[in-house]
Amino acid sequence: MSGAFRLLVDLLVISLWVLLLTLVFLETGWPRWAFYGVLFGGIGLYVAVTAAWAGGDREK
Repeated sequence: MSGAFRLLVDLLVISLWVLLLTLVFLETGWPRWAFYGVLFGGIGLYVAVTAAWAGGDREK
């Protein structure tokens, strides 16, 4: 996957994650600290999972 395409996909996925969480937390009224915990936890999980995918095809 090219770098520019990967960046666009990452931007889209993270933007949708932020939008989804924002709508859920505004609707339910859950605390702001929980929002940020779930937000950064989800982004961290996404990075951990997708970093393994990208690391396998690199040529030396």
